[in-house]
Amino acid sequence: MVVLKKILVFILFFYLSSKNSFASQILDYETEKLIYDIIADIKKVNKIKKKIFFRINDNDEINAFVDETNTVHINSGLIQYSDDYVALLSVLAHEIGHIDLNHVSVRKKVLEDNKRNNDLTLLTVIAGSFMTQRPEFIQGSIVSSAAISNRYINFSKEQEIEADIYALKTLTLLNTNSNSVINLLKTIEQKLLEKGFSKDMQRISTHPYFKDRVQLIKFFEKNKNNNFNDDYNQRFNFIKAKFIGYSNINYKLSDLEEPFKTYAKSIRYSKNGDLKMSLKNLNNIIKQNSKNGFLLETKADILFSHGFTKEAVKFYKKNLKYYPYNFYAKIRIFENIKTENLSEYELMTIFQENKDLLFRYFNNKNVLFKYQKLSKQLKKIEWINFLNFYLEIGNMESSDINKKILSFKETKDKDLLKLLGLLENKIS
Repeated sequence: MVVLKKILVFILFFYLSSKNSFASQILDYETEKLIYDIIADIKKVNKIKKKIFFRINDNDEINAFVDETNTVHINSGLIQYSDDYVALLSVLAHEIGHIDLNHVSVRKKVLEDNKRNNDLTLLTVIAGSFMTQRPEFIQGSIVSSAAISNRYINFSKEQEIEADIYALKTLTLLNTNSNSVINLLKTIEQKLLEKGFSKDMQRISTHPYFKDRVQLIKFFEKNKNNNFNDDYNQRFNFIKAKFIGYSNINYKLSDLEEPFKTYAKSIRYSKNGDLKMSLKNLNNIIKQNSKNGFLLETKADILFSHGFTKEAVKFYKKNLKYYPYNFYAKIRIFENIKTENLSEYELMTIFQENKDLLFRYFNNKNVLFKYQKLSKQLKKIEWINFLNFYLEIGNMESSDINKKILSFKETKDKDLLKLLGLLENKIS
């Protein structure tokens, strides 16, 4: 029963960690841009050609992981608790190491082999025993499956150690100091201990002991060249302050340096309903950091959240002058265009100039509804029918969907055909 208890604790911990990690997605161009730049550096020194996809999760847990599609998931908590960009870089390098070393497909194969051998029988016995309230039936099966369970856990630890070494080699190739990585590991361990995940439980975790990881890092700290990227770190600190400001965690703002502490405060003032103090703090930071166009976007977000849409749009437009590819700002502007009293020419201009949003964010309901409204105003019958169909597709039978798609393929509108292609890829 002791073995069973430990395995069930492990399964429960793994399940809760995975479940908590999949949270709502954060769409923030500033953060994405920094992560893209860091990943580009990691790819360059490791000579990686393949694309690395990532997603930022709104989750205060300190975590990052690679899913079965080789997408790197990054929790907002990881950014909030990293001392500097190097800690974030090291975690990204670790996860990219899993991808570059082909760990995901290898792990899938091991799990599939285990399932074929014994896992299905074991889970059936456990489920049946719980239902019949007869746990003694588990004893025989758990013993026979112990070797398989240990094989999987040990194999996973080996993968994690390989990914750790990959990350540390990446830091060495970049001549970057790894002290902040040790601090992050200690913070993670402390957080887990506070939640009852004892050091003894680490033995059955898929990750190596924290003390082993720290020793590994220290072993790789032979290169004393400190190629610290001040620009990355400045950008990281503004992002970290923004995340902390918007987060509900009890993070001590006194731990932040200026102007990042004041920046986080300005966001918290806004969240607490004090728009005046929020803008007072934020305007001072904008004056001191006039080249940082992302601060203008934060001001727009704050104004928008308090109902000052017209004023917010002005600052989103200012942000776009700095960052023309900030499609999130562009979406916010597009969503709030007043079209009621515009001429046909003006409506057509808006319709044509924002199609990139429709193609890039095909699942964004606000963009779809806006195009539906524009199509009706311009009396574009094919577009009206298609958008009505797409917005109702969740309530339709698959056979009806296929018939509709075939009927739309008769159109001569190239943009509409492109949308049909996107739709087919989505439902295939």
